[in-house]
Amino acid sequence: MFNFDIALQSLIGLTIFLALLFLFLLGYTFWTRKKQQYWNSYEQKFRDYFFSLILDYTEESDPMLSADDIIKKISKRSKDYSFFIKLLNELDDILDGTERERLADLIEHRVFTSFYQKKLFEFSTDSKIYACVYFQNSGNIDNRILAKLVTISKSNNLKLAFAATKALQSAEDWSIRKKALLRFFKRTDISELMVAELLHIFDTGLAEDREQVGEALKDLLLKKIDPDIKNIIVRYMGYQQFYECDEFLYQYLNRVHFSPKNFSLIRGLITALGELYYTEAASTIRNYWEKENNTPIRLASVKTLSIFADKENLSFLLQHLLKVEFPVRKAIIYEFMTKGEERIELLTKFIKETQKSLKEIALTQKSQEELDPRLDNILDITSGIKIALTHRLNKPYA
Repeated sequence: MFNFDIALQSLIGLTIFLALLFLFLLGYTFWTRKKQQYWNSYEQKFRDYFFSLILDYTEESDPMLSADDIIKKISKRSKDYSFFIKLLNELDDILDGTERERLADLIEHRVFTSFYQKKLFEFSTDSKIYACVYFQNSGNIDNRILAKLVTISKSNNLKLAFAATKALQSAEDWSIRKKALLRFFKRTDISELMVAELLHIFDTGLAEDREQVGEALKDLLLKKIDPDIKNIIVRYMGYQQFYECDEFLYQYLNRVHFSPKNFSLIRGLITALGELYYTEAASTIRNYWEKENNTPIRLASVKTLSIFADKENLSFLLQHLLKVEFPVRKAIIYEFMTKGEERIELLTKFIKETQKSLKEIALTQKSQEELDPRLDNILDITSGIKIALTHRLNKPYA
């Protein structure tokens, strides 16, 4: 039999519990917000105070302060060290010359090296990540730190492994840096953005390192890693104009197995060869076009063959204008309508010749079934030209 008193007591107990839980969450939210406001305000005051001191130090203004004098003014709280290093890193992106060299003396100061070395060996994941960020920016890595970073870069924690791999890019030994990239690229849980960021960090951008970077990237392409990652590598090589690697990329395109798993890599190679203006690859690219009706590969081919811009490749694109799927047809029209008057004349001539052939079909009284598809394609081309022309006219520099 239903006991009304027990049910009422349970309801009251549940109500009290929910009320207490609500008050707790409300209090916790209020406390968290106040805490965040406090630290935001504290950091701003901290930055205002040390910003001028650091600039005076880098500019050697009077009265001169040594690196030790400035660091002694920082409390030994972790947050203060974190705020200070963050400020130094921001200034490191702005300053250059002797001022940047003096700033490096602060970043690599033994106080911070010792502090973040301890953080690197702590159990906390956050502490290790903070330490990795410091060593990435300071480059002050001894053998003990190096060994620990290598170990962390193998972590199952993706965020932690990524931070350690970035830190290892500050090592002086190129083989260590390349091995760190390869180790990370072999993972199955990484994102394209991570790959791109690591390549950007690995590439110093210095002329004296150019050959070393190019050889390392070629070596990575020969390793057993996911084709989607290789796609990003070759795209990076094209975008950053590694002209010394163009022949290698061309031979690589010729060797890669034509299969669905490699489609993204093939597309990347075609795009990169276009950006490197390696015209010898044109015939191979046209062959890939014919192999399979793969829209992404064809779109990359349109762009690259258009960059080459010789008569043979432009004629090839026009010949396929009536046969290809709509996205590719649209891309071809765009390349002809927005890249100069000569191309517009070629497209106009092609349309006139097509119209002439359609009239001949009509005069021979061939079936409507043969005529209709061609008429539909002509209408598509006409619509595409109108869109591309409007786009061109709307650009003041066109």
